[in-house]
Amino acid sequence: MTVRKRFDPVLYQVADRDAKAATLGWLKALKFITVDTTERKDFDIICKSVEEKRHLYEVEIKYSWKGEWPDHWEEIRIPHRKQRLINKWTKECPEDTFTFIIFRNDCQKAWHINAKTLLTCDVKEAKNRYTGNKGEKFFHIPVKEASLVDML
Repeated sequence: MTVRKRFDPVLYQVADRDAKAATLGWLKALKFITVDTTERKDFDIICKSVEEKRHLYEVEIKYSWKGEWPDHWEEIRIPHRKQRLINKWTKECPEDTFTFIIFRNDCQKAWHINAKTLLTCDVKEAKNRYTGNKGEKFFHIPVKEASLVDML
């Protein structure tokens, strides 16, 4: 049986709104022709650049990350349930660039992770306060395989 954090629609709305707003602010500096943040069951943001290439983003906030990234956090964890997005990307639009953006609680800094990284990283259970003694599965991405970006 798959263990997952229970879906909280209120937390989702707040986190989705804040993460998308922070990403849109950052994207303004880039030369995109279109930016689509329509609520759908796949990618959070779809952009088209001047060279006709699409850029796909999945954004989320890691509320436990406050201040500088702790040295003892050697990896970034992305819920394994995001595998459905990776499957969609690899099957339907592998020529597009797909990036996960994991924000600090204040949305001023974020880890950018190329989705290709998730194709080869470890998937392991990790216990957390939301799932009790059972662990939810996460992609475990070493921080050296991500880029820390100032999002202001």
